[in-house]
Formats: sequence, structure tokens, C-alpha cells
Amino acid sequence: MLRYGVNYVPPKDWFYSWQDIDLAAVDEDFHAIRELGFDHMRLHLRWDLFQPNAAFVSKKLLNDLSCMLDKAYKYGLDVQIAALDGWMSGFWFLPNFIGNRNIVTDEDVIRAEEYFLAELARAVGSHPALMGIDIGNEINMFATRLPFTTEEGDRWLRRIFALLDELFPGKNNVVGVDHQPWFSDVQFSRATLAGTGGMTSLHTWIGFTGALGYGIDSEECLALQAFNIELADAYATDPGRKVWVQEFGITDEWTEPENFERYIRRSMMAAARCDSLWGFTWWCSHDIDKRLREFQPLEYGLGLLDGNNRPKPLADYIGKRVEDMKRGEKLPDLKKGAAIVIDESEPFSGWKYGTAYADLVRQGEHGRFVLSSRADDKAYLSSRGIDRLIRLKSNP
Repeated sequence: MLRYGVNYVPPKDWFYSWQDIDLAAVDEDFHAIRELGFDHMRLHLRWDLFQPNAAFVSKKLLNDLSCMLDKAYKYGLDVQIAALDGWMSGFWFLPNFIGNRNIVTDEDVIRAEEYFLAELARAVGSHPALMGIDIGNEINMFATRLPFTTEEGDRWLRRIFALLDELFPGKNNVVGVDHQPWFSDVQFSRATLAGTGGMTSLHTWIGFTGALGYGIDSEECLALQAFNIELADAYATDPGRKVWVQEFGITDEWTEPENFERYIRRSMMAAARCDSLWGFTWWCSHDIDKRLREFQPLEYGLGLLDGNNRPKPLADYIGKRVEDMKRGEKLPDLKKGAAIVIDESEPFSGWKYGTAYADLVRQGEHGRFVLSSRADDKAYLSSRGIDRLIRLKSNP
């Protein structure tokens, strides 16, 4: 059964609200989210507020977080906590102790991260509403401040996930990165992203990935989620590994509102053709109050609810899709069996494979991907239902 959720953005004072939590308002927000039919939320911490010093984690905020989980549990909402959130909606929120140090290579910073995660586990690790820990929102963005190699990034991920498995055993621990390491060879390897943590998390924004350049009704847009899921499957070594569409959304900064419903329906149902799909988590729950200045224009209207918890048309579009999909409605089946070979001998180019995948959809096929190192493994290909390989021309 697919899961449906939303990234919680507080309508009252955005994530600045961590400085002065209004639990009554949170209760109203969570009730409104549940009324939309969602079963889980991704909840974002402000790293700079929770851990302003390498040796200090705010007990008050940990207690506030526990109270928020109580509210979520009251409404039957599972919660994924994004912990090391220093990058949110175009702004940096960095603890002072980081300074000009690298979060994946500096040993003192890593020990501080581990301390924070240990304190988080002590406070909420056994809470019944806790679904798991997301290491941090689009943590790969830290490489834009101080670069790190994919080898360094992978080593750090493996270390943090090993700790999370100890601190939060049995939980769905993940890392939420944006499209960059999936579309090119930067920050973290696709193999490590698809092989560590409880499942693979994807952020499939048609604007940020460049899919929108092909047109809102193109298969590059409508099949973007499916393409990313099948791409992740190619790098997974666990045949049962699930893939989570952890962020996606739409804005009138990108296309006319009359296109919203069609995009939502077609993109979600195209993704539902993928065997490994775990579920969808929309960005985001609430609009940002326009009295708060300096956000990018698109950030203000991404919510399903307004500041007074009134559903917007977007909420109706999503709600209809969730109901339809729960009833078993789906797009017409596409032919399966073809797989595009990913040439591991050359630098990876996301849209080389993305357009090839879209071409297959246009031809009535639901494609898959296979790494060149496994393209001759007949048992492996058979286990994935692959009976035809497509090899693209090498990059010039």
C-alpha cells in the first residue's frame, strides 16, 4: 500500500517558530493535515537553534519536539524528522561552531553531529509517532559552501547511517538530497544513496531539475518521478529496496494553475507504475505568510493549506489523486521489459538518460535501467523482468 504525506511548513512564522512554539497552533495544523487524508509528515528541525554549540543541545526544543510528536500521534500521523537542517528554502541556518569547516570531513564537526543525533535519540527515539530520521534536508547543498568529493561524502554517509542504525534501530532512516547527485557525479555517489539507509529518497522538482524546459506536458516532466525511481533501482543491490518521492510540488511561477491538476494526476500515476515506489510526500503543507520577506517568490504559494488551515485548490487535486489511487485507479499499463544501459565508463549525464526514458514512454513502454557492469548478468536481468537492453551512444 502506497503512503501519502506532506512536508510540514508551519504557517505561523515559518521555521522561525521553533524559537517560540505555539502547540495549540501546531495541533490545529496537524488536524488539518490529517483531514486532507495524509498518513505521515516530514518535520524539519532548525539545526542552528537545536544545537547552537558543539557541546550543547537545547533541552527545551527537544521537549517541544516531543510534544509535537504527541500531537502527530494523536492524529495518526507518522513523522520523519529531518535533523541536520542547515539549508531550508534558499537560506542557510548554520550552528556557529561550524564556521568555515566542512560538515563531512572535519572530525570535530562530525563528532558534534553525532552528539546531536545521540541527544535526539534520547529525547524522541522511542516515540511511537517517529517513523525515522532524515539526516538533513538536501544535505548535499553543503558542498556548495565547502566542496567535498563523492568519496568523502560516501564515507560520511556510511558513518552517519551506522550511528543512526544504533540510535534508532528498526526505524526508516534516510538522507534527503536534491537532484544534483542523481543527475551528475557530485557530492554522493548514486550507489551509496541507493545502498545506505532504510530506503532511497528522491526530490523530483520539474523546475530545479530542468524537466520544465521540455514543456509541462512533456514526458520529461510527467514521467520525471518514474524516471528517478527506475534510475535509483539500477543502483540498488537490495532487490526489495523501496524508493520514496520525498519532495515534489508545483507553482504558478512555473506554469499556469490550469495545468496543476493534470500534472499532479499524470506524474503520480506514472510513478505508481514503478514496483519499488513506497509513497509520495508533497512540498508543502502550508503557504508562507507574505509578511515574511526575502523568500523566493515561488516559496510563498507551494502549500496545500493557507495560513488559516483552509484547503487550496492544490489540496483538492492531491486529495482526489490519493482517493483515486487508493481505489486502484491507474494509468493504462505500458509494455515492460526494456532497460537502458548506463555506461559506467563515462561521466554520468542525467538528461541523456532522462530523455531516453521519456522517449520510451512516448513509445508506450515503461523502461528500466541497468548498470553496464551488470548488463551481462542474465540471472539479474531476469530477476528484474528485463528482456531487452538499449545502449545509448557514448557522450562526445
